[in-house]
Amino acid sequence: MASARVPGRFFLGSRSRLGRKSSAKRRRQDEATAASAEAGSPERTEPSGARRAVFWLVLLLSPFVLLGGTELALRAAGYGRDVEPLFIPSPQQPDYLQANPLVVRRFFTAPAQAPAVSIETAFFRRDKAPGSFRVFVQGESSAAGFPYGLGAALAGVLDQRLERAFPTREIEVISTAMAAVNSYALLDFADEIIAQQPDAVLVYVGHNEFLGILGVGSTMRLAATPAATRAFLAARDWRLFQLMSALYARMRPAAAPSAPRSGESLMARVAGERSIPLESTLYDAGVGQFERNLGALLDRYRAADVPVFVGTVASNERDQPPLAVLAGDDSSAAGAAKTAYHAAQDADAAGNVDAAREGYAWARDLDPLRFRAPSRFNEVVREVAAKHGATVVDVQGALAGRAKNGIVGADLMLEHVHPNLEGYFLLSEAYFEAMTAQGLPGTPEVDVSVADARADMPVSAIDRYLGDYKVLRILAGWPFADRYSEPTLPDPASEGERIAQDLYHERTSWPEAQERLRQHYRSTGDARGYAHVTRILADAFPFTGTLQFETAAALIELGRPAEAVRYSARSVSLEPRTVNHWLVHAHGLLLTGRKAEGRAALERALALEPGNATARSVLGQLGEG
Repeated sequence: MASARVPGRFFLGSRSRLGRKSSAKRRRQDEATAASAEAGSPERTEPSGARRAVFWLVLLLSPFVLLGGTELALRAAGYGRDVEPLFIPSPQQPDYLQANPLVVRRFFTAPAQAPAVSIETAFFRRDKAPGSFRVFVQGESSAAGFPYGLGAALAGVLDQRLERAFPTREIEVISTAMAAVNSYALLDFADEIIAQQPDAVLVYVGHNEFLGILGVGSTMRLAATPAATRAFLAARDWRLFQLMSALYARMRPAAAPSAPRSGESLMARVAGERSIPLESTLYDAGVGQFERNLGALLDRYRAADVPVFVGTVASNERDQPPLAVLAGDDSSAAGAAKTAYHAAQDADAAGNVDAAREGYAWARDLDPLRFRAPSRFNEVVREVAAKHGATVVDVQGALAGRAKNGIVGADLMLEHVHPNLEGYFLLSEAYFEAMTAQGLPGTPEVDVSVADARADMPVSAIDRYLGDYKVLRILAGWPFADRYSEPTLPDPASEGERIAQDLYHERTSWPEAQERLRQHYRSTGDARGYAHVTRILADAFPFTGTLQFETAAALIELGRPAEAVRYSARSVSLEPRTVNHWLVHAHGLLLTGRKAEGRAALERALALEPGNATARSVLGQLGEG
């Protein structure tokens, strides 16, 4: 049967009718779906609140998980380094600690960038002895005793001053002062100092705030702003941060401090911004940095209930022309400082002391090459100390009080900021008086005259000569001279000077040099010189029994038994089976009226050597008495 042909319009009409029916059906389905949704139909549901919270938590934590995983992976692979600690066990004696000679590296992203500066080595007990009085000193090179060393430093002079005034107390004055650092380093060290149970902390800082390590104008700063610098210090232990720093330094080597050139002084190397005019943006940043860091430092010690003594800072005003002028700066800021300095000199020559005093200080403040703290810093010290409960020690006033016409100059300063031996003694004496005025560590047992204390500064002839040579080297370089020229030393006129030149040229070490000097004094019959240097060595190496014994014997020979007992007690503690140590200890005790302790010491000697004639004889005399 043939199929029927269906006209085309029939299909068109059918499609139209079917389309209308299909559209109507879809509308009914959409309406039903909407109704179901409104009625809470499970066909389409929004994510619950808990699911959304989990989603956002995962999203937010993902970067931290990634960073943490990377950090753990870098540590597991051994990448990077830990921050250098402030204190380490002594390699010579594990029961003692010392300052870490590499601690300066903690302020640099790469160890090779760090300058060759360190805290002078001094040893103190790992475990603080009951009843001992422990003090820490914080500061820069002028707190560290440069150029003479630890003996002239605040810690060295004050330690001996306190030991003579309190002969029955164990005294520890420990220096953490170091060249080229500023308030950032002091704040960074604070927690590790607190961990060592200090009875007081002494602070003398301010000269390196602009051009020291991390200073606002230094080549050795981590960041352009104090806030960024603090962030860098907080993150430096992260291996990821160390990796990023290394990559950045590789991509932009100019961002890292350059290696020192031959003959280049540390002053020349750190001075990035060599003109920082008074009240400029960079100047204000330096003042703000000092104020914030000092406030945070004092707050940290107050929270730990540690008394703090913070000093005003002194510098050479009368005899130090503006450093910017010496460096050849022809800016208007340098010109203003030069004009002010010459005006002060004119007033000084005319006998107008008040105008001269004010003029020299103003010239120092105007000097745009900022290696000397401006007057504003001493105002900050007083303001911040008052706010945070610290005691102000007026070091600047103490030096000005002894200077000609009250203007600190070459009579107390070696160059721009470092005191001479008299200046260092006055600096230390100011702290001693401030501490004892507050009853620390108590009422002095012995009244030691200022003249005797000055004569006993723990500085040998070698230290004095070596300091003189170091100053010659400083003055031979920038900014004091256009081009560095190695200074020529004078022909040695004494054994002390001859040994000092060997030490300067690194032909011997400091302990070897001091040992040569004390043996020279011994061979020439100089009992006072021998005792002085032997005592310096005994304090430098408190765990060496022989040095303690020889110091005690030498002090008894000089008629100073009260001081001798401190050293003889150390000797019998370190070497309790040595008979001679007990005999000298007994001698010192008996000379100071401590009869029962002296008898006990003699009995210990007899227990070790029953036939000892000296011990038997003295015990017999005591029995008769």
